[in-house]
Order: sequence, then C-alpha cells, then structure tokens
Amino acid sequence: MATITKRGKKWKAQIRIKGYPQQTQSFFTKAAAASWVLKIESQMDSHSWVDVSGTRSTHIDYLVDRLVAENTKFEIVTPVPKMGQLNQIKKYFSGVSIHDMTYDMVMDFAAMRYKTISASTLQKQMYYLRQVVEASRITTQENVVAQAIDELKRKKVIKGSVWRTRRPTPSELEALKFECGIYKGSNEKPNWLWYAIDIAVHSGLRQGEIHELKWSNVCWEKDLVRVNRKDKDSETGKSWKEVPLVEGVREALLRAQNDLGQGDYPFTVRTTASISDKFAKMTKKLGIDDLRFHDLRHEAISRMFERGMRVEQVQVVSGHSSLEQLSRYVNLRAEDLAGM
Repeated sequence: MATITKRGKKWKAQIRIKGYPQQTQSFFTKAAAASWVLKIESQMDSHSWVDVSGTRSTHIDYLVDRLVAENTKFEIVTPVPKMGQLNQIKKYFSGVSIHDMTYDMVMDFAAMRYKTISASTLQKQMYYLRQVVEASRITTQENVVAQAIDELKRKKVIKGSVWRTRRPTPSELEALKFECGIYKGSNEKPNWLWYAIDIAVHSGLRQGEIHELKWSNVCWEKDLVRVNRKDKDSETGKSWKEVPLVEGVREALLRAQNDLGQGDYPFTVRTTASISDKFAKMTKKLGIDDLRFHDLRHEAISRMFERGMRVEQVQVVSGHSSLEQLSRYVNLRAEDLAGM
C-alpha cells in the first residue's frame, strides 16, 4: 500500500508492503512522488528491489561531492559557476539514491530550473547531472538522466548557447534600482542585488567574480582589483589578474562599500547562482522580458567601446582570451553610432 501526502512545499510518499521495510521519500511534485512509488512497488512485486536507503554512497548529493573530490586529487579546479550548479543538484536530490531516481524526478528538476535560467545554462546543468551519474560507475536499471536529456532536446527546451544582443534600457535599470529600494528612506536598508547590478554594468565582471569579490583585493590607490579568472594556461585552470577600475567602477564599488558595510565580502549570499536567480525573480516581477544578469556584462563591455576604448584595452578589463570571444559581447546600439 502506498500513500502520497502534501507536507509543506513537498510531497511525502510512503510505501508499506508486507515482507519489506517501510519506504519513505519526499519530492517537490506529486508526479515525481507517484513515479517513485510505481518504480519501487514494481521492483518489490518482481522481487528485484534492493534496500539502499542506508547506503550513503549511492545518494546523489554524496556522488556530487565525490566527483569534485576526485577532480581535486588531480588539481582539477571546479569553476565557480559549475560548482554553483552542482550545489543546486545536491540540494534538489539530497538523500535520493541513484537507484531511486526516476525520469519524472529529473524532468521536474529541469522544469524547476527552466523557470529562472536560459536553455543553454539548463543544458550545462543537465550535462553536469549526467556527469555525476556516469562518474559514479554505478549500474542502474535505466539511465533516466540520459532519457530526460534526449526528451529535453527533442522539445528544444535545452540547446547550445546563442549570441545575444540584449542590453538593459535606462528605464529598466531605473526600475530595478527603484525595486531594490535605493530611493527609499535612509532608515530602510536597500536590497543588496542593486549593488551587484551597479558593479556589473560598470565593470564587466562575471557573475562569479562579483560573488567572490573581496574588499581586500581592491587597490584603491592604483585603481585596480585583483580577480581570480579562468586561465587555460594555468595548472589550476585559474590565475589572479589585475583588472583596472575603468570609468564608473570605482564609484560603484564605493557605493556598495558604503551601504553594504565593511565586511571583507560585499556579497554574502551562499552561491553564485543566488545572484542570477534573484535577478530573474525581480525582472519577472517588474515585467522586464528576456533580460539576464549576464547581459549586464554585455552592457558594460559595449559601454567601453562606445566611450572609445580600444579593443586591446577592453580585453584587459573583460578577461577574454581571444578577440573572437570578445566580439560576442560587443552590442553597440545603432543610435549611439549615428553621425560618427
């Protein structure tokens, strides 16, 4: 006998079958709970079910940690954006055994993430989940992650990255500023998100670089900030770079330091993805369509070119390893070039 009940934001499924220990699992959707019940009951009926509830080494969150640990043994650094997505996988599938993971469970995870991230980012996250499963070297009856990826591709829900030309308009930035409470009374603390936005549109720093920003790495006297950036020539995959504080960046950093306090980290949210997730929720609330936090990097780099900075100068600031990569971020407005 099986029961499925709503407990807060989750659905709790319980299975009681004579001759087997009671099985309990929680899910974010009723469909995922029902799919799990059907799978476990079918295995019990055919006497192929194996109790893995006490086997920590089969849990998805453990397998994520094991993948990262194995990479660390060989000094392979997991990039901050990837680590953020792996942490989301850990949180969603916490306590779920790889043997109990169902197709519906994976699809529900994809549907949840699709609400706040792009198709290309979702594709990366699904590939990370597949990597976790494959790296475990655990044989399962079905490869539900591969099945889900094939279906998401067929539905065109996931796909490779495309060149974007989206830039925020002045009115959209003003709306975000107002929503973050910048214009409220002095007794009310503004939302930290605005300062991440403010720094992004002036500096061109990546989301992960903003999340990892430390005041101790800002050299105010020389107008430089030290950033740990991707470096394909480095053994660790990253190296420290000195990035100049171009026009507007120093002021944006000072605004953040003044309002967010003097703690070493201006942004204390737990993961890098917290920034883009909160940004997505706010733009949705304001009715701002198809604007992502990463588009603010496009905005900053485009502004640099519009101010007359040379390509090689912008490249030092942006950190692009090639001019071809940099060209993808240059979104000049036609009206800004008229009459030149």
